[in-house]
Amino acid sequence: MTIEERAIGSVVVLDVGGQLVLGDGDELLRERVASHFERGNRHVLLNVSKLSYVDSSGLGVIVASFLAARSVGAALRLVNPSSRLHQLLAMAKLLTVVEVCKSDEEAIESLGVPT
Repeated sequence: MTIEERAIGSVVVLDVGGQLVLGDGDELLRERVASHFERGNRHVLLNVSKLSYVDSSGLGVIVASFLAARSVGAALRLVNPSSRLHQLLAMAKLLTVVEVCKSDEEAIESLGVPT
């Protein structure tokens, strides 16, 4: 799994690619998201458009990241998930926890943050 970082104004964007599975990226993503919250970044986007596969452990990391954001008063958005990932979130009834947007622009607008 790869994670590339970029910024759009005050919003941190983590571009996640490859496979998010147990032992390959799950801890890396958890640590990267947590480090941004620890540094005071309160608006983070997980752009998963290049993510090819997510297992249950990867799904757990995504959900845990959203819960961590809420616990510190931050906001996280999942951007451009594959139709399969979106279906997994829906079937697991996690769309009430995970906020999904179709693009970086839509996610930033939903945050109400000027760019």
